[in-house]
Amino acid sequence: MIECPTCKHSEFVGTLHCSECGTQLVHTAPIGPGSDFLDLSEEIDTNEAPVLGPGLATGAIFGLRVMKTGDMVSLVGRENYTLGRATGSQAIVPDVDLDTYGAQDQGISRLHAEIRLDETGIHVVDLDSVNGTLINGKRIEPQEPKEIRNKDIIQLGGMQLQVISRIRG
Repeated sequence: MIECPTCKHSEFVGTLHCSECGTQLVHTAPIGPGSDFLDLSEEIDTNEAPVLGPGLATGAIFGLRVMKTGDMVSLVGRENYTLGRATGSQAIVPDVDLDTYGAQDQGISRLHAEIRLDETGIHVVDLDSVNGTLINGKRIEPQEPKEIRNKDIIQLGGMQLQVISRIRG
């Protein structure tokens, strides 16, 4: 169980919003030695197989490292996540609100991209964003899923996010 930082209500791990007060529960934390999420002092093989859907249920680690700040946005408990920025008047909000990291100033659309996890791997899809999505510096076509792997860099507008994925034994 996880605890809502606002109202202290208990929710299941992987829940994105508190059912009592609506607070977003996507975990963000610094990464590195001593981090509860992932210790990057241990090298990860970039040639390892992508994390697959079934592996996620058995203890996989999957998240996005905000390159500018080093913060980690862990993605746990779902098979897809929309990335973007929320505004007060917006009816549809992204699963991962990147506004904390200056998303609007960096040209991130409200619903910019989606990350999909399934039995074939991890994919990113640009949701017809204004400023586009790049993987390792190469622009991807809107609405076409592109595979991503550990340590790949996803760029949404001007924001760079590094993919961190690994299956725990």
